[in-house]
Amino acid sequence: ILEWMNMMQNDYPDVVTSVTYGETYEKRNISLLKIGQKSNEPKKMIWMDCGIHAREWIAPAFCQHFVKEILGSYKTDQKIGEMLKLVDFYVTPVLNMDGYVYSWKDSTTRLWRKTRSPGTAECNCNGTDLNRNFYANWGMVGISRDCCSEIYNGASPLSETEAVAVTNFLSTNRDNILCFLTIHSYGQLILLPYGHPNISAPNEDELMKVGLAAAEAIKAVHGVAYTVGTPPNVL
Repeated sequence: ILEWMNMMQNDYPDVVTSVTYGETYEKRNISLLKIGQKSNEPKKMIWMDCGIHAREWIAPAFCQHFVKEILGSYKTDQKIGEMLKLVDFYVTPVLNMDGYVYSWKDSTTRLWRKTRSPGTAECNCNGTDLNRNFYANWGMVGISRDCCSEIYNGASPLSETEAVAVTNFLSTNRDNILCFLTIHSYGQLILLPYGHPNISAPNEDELMKVGLAAAEAIKAVHGVAYTVGTPPNVL
């Protein structure tokens, strides 16, 4: 995947830049592809990360496919060309690189989900569910304090270097963020914030409108029905 990222940058230098913005616990680079027409003015950004859960192999493949489709059509598709003039896509193909590599080790590790950082002194199990390690409403719902659980949220918020890398990068660019997408392979769902049953996003109506429009577009092209809603409502 890293070789492919380098190839994309070399093949499309006018619109692609590779950016390394952190390190995993096992010292692998966390990198993204920035895709967009160059501009002297700040542009809005659309964030997309894949592979936060190691075993969801199709997610990194989707990110690669998305990049391939964008780069293969921006010169001939006027809508995509205009989009790349207005916004930049920031695509991280594999966020949980350590876990992803480990899941390819052999048949016993195929369903590994978490990171590969060691547990606390009292714990003999490795890894934290990176998806539950971010600071927002950390440790409130849908988590486990058992360090051996697949949904263990870590010893503290941002205990994982991968979560720190994403948080720092987005904090630096927070004024320009237009959209945040994180790709999983659980099912045909478009999940909206928030994951807490008693907390609603201030722009929930707008998010629902966008989500429903996306679901309609998917069904029109592929004939597949997607459910739209917050995790407490649809999971």
